[in-house]
Amino acid sequence: MNFYVVIPARYESSRFPGKVLSLINGKTMLEHVYDNAIKSKATDVFIATDSDIVMKAAKTFTDNVFLTSENNRNGTERVAELSRLFNWPDDSLVINLQADMPKLSCDNIDYLAKSVDKSASVTTLYYPLSDLQLLLDKNTVKIHIYKESISFHREIKDQQKGEIYRHIGIYAYYVKDLHLYTTYSQSVNELSLSLEQCRFIDNKHKISAYCAINDPGSSVDTIDNLSKIKDINN
Repeated sequence: MNFYVVIPARYESSRFPGKVLSLINGKTMLEHVYDNAIKSKATDVFIATDSDIVMKAAKTFTDNVFLTSENNRNGTERVAELSRLFNWPDDSLVINLQADMPKLSCDNIDYLAKSVDKSASVTTLYYPLSDLQLLLDKNTVKIHIYKESISFHREIKDQQKGEIYRHIGIYAYYVKDLHLYTTYSQSVNELSLSLEQCRFIDNKHKISAYCAINDPGSSVDTIDNLSKIKDINN
């Protein structure tokens, strides 16, 4: 399976500005994510950023970093821009790996690539919620699976039927679907929840999801999250 990994890396973040350059065991969070990605079976790994600061920092460990437009509204649009820059064919598989997932292993990246549902516009991963605190945390994105229906939430209602898991910040799509995504306006749920994948759902596209094969760790959304990150040795 041939695939590319693109790591969208914004400097500005409403909850934690500059978080991708936060140091963990002497390396930036972005470098940890990149190091995990290059251990995967990806054909190549790229960083896409709108920030000169991130560009300069990333250049210290890779030449595969590119400055993308400030007009991109989320990571998926940034990945789509890179796919156009390289003129990747429509049937190329691209994995969008979030830059705030420093403990997500190469095993999960390869598993997602191998598991891609060709009938879906996007395939993603989830993992069991480890405790009630995560269920109640609005920064922890939840994926709700009920029969054939998949939806994403920050808050869960008691009456919802089906299984609820922690969503993992990694997506796989074919270039043709990336390009289609950018033709749509930002959708209602995308804006209200600040979740880019909702644009696919709101435009009636199929999303598939699989349980990660090992604990991918939590995303770093706040300084408090960062203080809990341990045991990163790459």
